[in-house]
Amino acid sequence: MTAATWSTDDHSLERHYRKLLLAYPGRHRQRYGTEMITTLLEMAAPGQRRPRPGEALHLLASGVRHRLRLPARRPLAVIAAVLLALTMGAFGGAAGSWAGSQTFADLPDDATIASLAQRASGAASDSSQLRVASPWLEESISAITEVDGAWDVEKARQRLAADGWSVSDITPLGGKAVAFNSDTKSFADLPMRNSTFSAKSNGLALQVRGYLTADHGSVHLDGWAQSRPLFLPLIVTGILIGLAVGWLFAAALAYRIVEASAERRRAAAGLCAVALVALALPAVALYGNVLRAFRDHGDVGPVFTVHSAFTPGPYYPLGPAWQILALAIAGAVLLGAATRLARPGTQPETQGAAIAS
Repeated sequence: MTAATWSTDDHSLERHYRKLLLAYPGRHRQRYGTEMITTLLEMAAPGQRRPRPGEALHLLASGVRHRLRLPARRPLAVIAAVLLALTMGAFGGAAGSWAGSQTFADLPDDATIASLAQRASGAASDSSQLRVASPWLEESISAITEVDGAWDVEKARQRLAADGWSVSDITPLGGKAVAFNSDTKSFADLPMRNSTFSAKSNGLALQVRGYLTADHGSVHLDGWAQSRPLFLPLIVTGILIGLAVGWLFAAALAYRIVEASAERRRAAAGLCAVALVALALPAVALYGNVLRAFRDHGDVGPVFTVHSAFTPGPYYPLGPAWQILALAIAGAVLLGAATRLARPGTQPETQGAAIAS
């Protein structure tokens, strides 16, 4: 009886194995790829065209382990990998926050804001409008309209309800006005009628506040997009992906540095250290925004977002308004330079295939 052999004319099994070996780092495939493919083909059953499920899972798991592994006896590489993973986790959270904000309703344009302010105030006079950007919050809108002392908050509420807005009950507000009496040369408190209510429609929220004295007043209209259910899960997903990507990148970079020449190794390690220092402030700011996004989720007002930290503004008491964005870009450029500088030198000779490692 003639023993069956695996046909070398059919290369489908080899192609499948090569695809599975993509789970391994490039340096591992370069050193051991040929021997691994040869060994796997020799171990294949006669006529086999696809890897067995258990075999495929083993190769994938082994490849991932190799990608996560750091160079042995390199404590600084471990520290750098942890810091880089945490940093990338912060940027991943920002990416998830930005993706979540894309599901928010669009803020109205200037003409629509003017119309809403007019409906809230009941006055034909122009309002002062402002779009508010913050390093902590999603963009919001604001409008202030001057009115006389006869402004009626209930009528304003009814006008917005007639336009299809879901309105809340009216709530009194505190506050007082002070007027200077020229006869007595003193200040006197003026009685005020202050009140507020909210309105919601199609993912947008409005807050109407009226501040009235006997003959004068102002109506404040603030608006923002409401959060969506996917917003917080996307932040968590972004953080987890960022942590994994950061560790994988750190491991790959560590091997590149170890295998580079001594001069390049020192320069690349120095660039990595400077990059981590540059990225420290942006990472702290992003994680701070993550905490706010979860702590204040559902509160009345604009949504706290993670990626807002890149909005120019006084996030930190010291430094220019654009320092977080500038430091993030500088850190990314330095990491790219370190990766390019740490080009591997001569590879050590292969001692054998590492299929089961």
